[in-house]
Amino acid sequence: MSKLLILSAGVSKESNNTKLAKKLNDFLNEQNISCEIHENLYENIPFLLDNQDEVPKKIIDMRKSLENSNKILIFSPVYNGGFLAHLKNTLDWLSLAYEDNRYNFLFKEKTVGVVTSVKGAGGNAEKAFNILSSQLLNYGLNVFNEFHLITKKDHQDEVAIEENVKVFEDIKKFVFKFLDF
Repeated sequence: MSKLLILSAGVSKESNNTKLAKKLNDFLNEQNISCEIHENLYENIPFLLDNQDEVPKKIIDMRKSLENSNKILIFSPVYNGGFLAHLKNTLDWLSLAYEDNRYNFLFKEKTVGVVTSVKGAGGNAEKAFNILSSQLLNYGLNVFNEFHLITKKDHQDEVAIEENVKVFEDIKKFVFKFLDF
């Protein structure tokens, strides 16, 4: 099975998206499925500017992970019908040419899937997925045609989201379907 890179675009360490991404990473490692996670995409990655020469260490580390991965799974919240700027900023950094590698080299022939946990009903999530999908296609990625949405309705009980058995079982089903794609 190919190596999976998990990117958590949650907006804090307490983000439901981050908690679920970490739990999935631990589960897949226990199953001997090769994966790696990068989180906190909002820290220590400055906004990309045309005249910026220094590549952030986090981006260099993510490049190494992407070089060895065939699939990418993005965990990201939705705000105002879209995905947050720090996710696009990270992907833009990763799309840049470096060493002998051309623009978008890291994304060629890779498949990406999206998991989204929202605090509301998720009414804007499909529109946000379509916007993100268009951007991912621009990078040269193959986009898995489904996304996995977790809404407030899915985790209303008193159990922390990362401990919610049904939520995690549904994520595992989605991920195994994505990995087989």
